[in-house]
Amino acid sequence: MVRAHRCNVMGCHQLVKSGKKFCPIHEAEQAQRYADYKAKKPATRREQAMTKRYDETKRGELHDGFYYSKQWQQVSQYVKQRDGYTGAVDGKLYDAGELIVDHIVPRRLLENRVAMLDASNLWLLNRRQHNKKTGIEKKIPDEKLKNLDQKFWKKVLKEN
Repeated sequence: MVRAHRCNVMGCHQLVKSGKKFCPIHEAEQAQRYADYKAKKPATRREQAMTKRYDETKRGELHDGFYYSKQWQQVSQYVKQRDGYTGAVDGKLYDAGELIVDHIVPRRLLENRVAMLDASNLWLLNRRQHNKKTGIEKKIPDEKLKNLDQKFWKKVLKEN
């Protein structure tokens, strides 16, 4: 007996083998849709410039592979357990998915990978606090930013 389910396209009643999502007709349509999506370039020069700027600034930090590395995953898990899933600024208890392991001194200012993985430079922030800290970091010169400690950031992030 072969297990089957209906095609994932709304209104299609074709039965599909387990492990597939679409019937043969819709599978071809979905493949073409995906290919079109991947090939699409931003339509206007403004969109192209915005995409380029995003790629050069924000995407680079995530897509250099650091935050997906096994070492980072282990260190971030360690920091969450070390701090008991408690936010560093407000002392509240959070679920694992609500916390971000943040570098007190930003990662871009650290010399090497060993310094980037140093748990003494890491703390837990909720998303709002992390976004606020990141916004403030962009306004502070790098030389001053290197010397700001956890005490300073707690004071700043507690202010509304």
